[in-house]
Amino acid sequence: MRLPRQVLIVEDELDLLECLRAYLTERGHEVFTASTVEEALQWLARISPDMALVDLRLPDGSGRTIVQEIHKRHLPTRIVVVTGCADLDLRRELLASGVTDYLFKPIQLKEVQQLLTEAAPTHSTHSSQTPAATS
Repeated sequence: MRLPRQVLIVEDELDLLECLRAYLTERGHEVFTASTVEEALQWLARISPDMALVDLRLPDGSGRTIVQEIHKRHLPTRIVVVTGCADLDLRRELLASGVTDYLFKPIQLKEVQQLLTEAAPTHSTHSSQTPAATS
């Protein structure tokens, strides 16, 4: 099984974002990062990542918007929601909406590695690693 090649990380906690980016890059993944919904949507207009690690609470909205956009575009992306909120009803709702997995903060890197090992991408896409500038 081939590990996901492209991973989109959407996280507004910059230390966590950088930690995940470094961890995944060191393991050979092409990593795209965003700290807002807007930045993530810009990436999704340009790439079709194998996996997306999406924080639910972002400064400009909800990670649910990103999940919905992935589904709207019919992207074969494995979606992993990352949150500090341990709401069981929310977890059920997200899993029913097509979210593949759910991680609670604080994230353990071994959990991320486990998800990557379980994932089997169906495609790979090449693109630039700089999102379009925002006005």
